[in-house]
Amino acid sequence: MKVIEFEKYGPAEVLQIVQKDIPEPGPGEIRIRIHSTAVNSGDWRVRRADPFLVRLFFGLFKPGQKARVLGSVLSGTVDAIGAEVTRFAPGDRVFGMSDLALGCYAQYICLPESAPVVKGVESLSHEEAASIPFGLHTAYHFLKGAHLENGKRMLVLGASGAVGSAAVQLGRIWGCEVTAVCSERNVELVKGLGANSVIDYEKDGLSDLKKFDVVIETVGKTRPDRLRNLVMPGGQLILVSGAMKDMLLAGIRSAIWKIKVKSGVALVSIQDMEYFRELIESGQYRPVLERSYDMSNVVAAHKHAENGHKRGNLALRMIT
Repeated sequence: MKVIEFEKYGPAEVLQIVQKDIPEPGPGEIRIRIHSTAVNSGDWRVRRADPFLVRLFFGLFKPGQKARVLGSVLSGTVDAIGAEVTRFAPGDRVFGMSDLALGCYAQYICLPESAPVVKGVESLSHEEAASIPFGLHTAYHFLKGAHLENGKRMLVLGASGAVGSAAVQLGRIWGCEVTAVCSERNVELVKGLGANSVIDYEKDGLSDLKKFDVVIETVGKTRPDRLRNLVMPGGQLILVSGAMKDMLLAGIRSAIWKIKVKSGVALVSIQDMEYFRELIESGQYRPVLERSYDMSNVVAAHKHAENGHKRGNLALRMIT
């Protein structure tokens, strides 16, 4: 099989296509033939070792053997199962995540059947399905505990990206009044996702806005001390792209600022993935896919993702 891997941290050009043996599923595992994965911020951050903390998890001087194949999301077909597997059968269409195990920049992967992978949605292409899990699971992880009942006010910064576009749609689904911040070229896209109002960050400031129940910053470009003034007392400030400093200071800032400051690592479960499938099948949620790349163009895909201006998601076709 073809696999995209990297042997040292660095620019997109460190990614190389190599040949490896197709893995065999062990007891309790399924083997998935991956049709498509996606290029997300987590991928290029691991590749660049940015922030430095990446090295503590994936290899101090160079990526460890298990970290050399990036990719945490997939859409494909189960083509073999190990002993004692009951959730899936060969031929099942699936989508989901390998999460921190990575390994989805490959044409085949073996995962435990307990991984956050569920039956696929036939109405979507594999590229569309692979573009769903990263942004949606991240937004859902941070917002599901925010109690966003009907009428609550939410501000989404970076509303046209993978996480931001998912946050806007979740806010609409839950009946919130959503104000979105993005560039002028993405205003119509974000309105179409359900934002009640859209702010062009290149023209309009944030200082005159009414306060919000929840402010979610998805791109890490606005300082938390500026955003705190946009959150009403007792509300929440969510820093999706927060640095380690933001994670460590979350409790202190919460106490001093009289709001709940939330940051950290987004977790995902099978139950979450089942909920996402329900949202898609019911027509309440739609993936935002800007572009698909063949695996031979992975360097270009990474450069596109890294420039910080992608609209929604970028898919990477592993089967062509």
